[in-house]
Amino acid sequence: MPKSKEIVTSSSGSSSSSDSEENEKVQEEEEERKRKATAAQPPAVKKRKSGESSSRSNPAPPRRGKDEDMFQIGKLRYVRVSRFRAKVLIDLREFYSDNEGNTKPGRKGIALNLEQWTQLKTLVPEIDAAIFKY
Repeated sequence: MPKSKEIVTSSSGSSSSSDSEENEKVQEEEEERKRKATAAQPPAVKKRKSGESSSRSNPAPPRRGKDEDMFQIGKLRYVRVSRFRAKVLIDLREFYSDNEGNTKPGRKGIALNLEQWTQLKTLVPEIDAAIFKY
């Protein structure tokens, strides 16, 4: 934010009414800038950890677009099939509930294109075998 303007008075000692009017205008402009700056800042929102449950018992289900299918695989985890820029994506993502109870996609997740999805499907038996070792 720029520093506030300092008002320089003339050294002649004669102050006119126009000088005081300019001072008032500058002060009003500064106050207006401060009000706009504080109004533009969003209120601080406390983020929930991924393991914490919401205070709401039933969050609203995620919205579905016209070219989108969703499948729940956990409490707030979904597999979503959608189209983005003429490409089909398989999105495995963790969702969260906002303050109004709407469920929104979170940052934790991955979107796979069809080639990656096909590769993952072919690796499932090997992944299962590795899991059963433990």
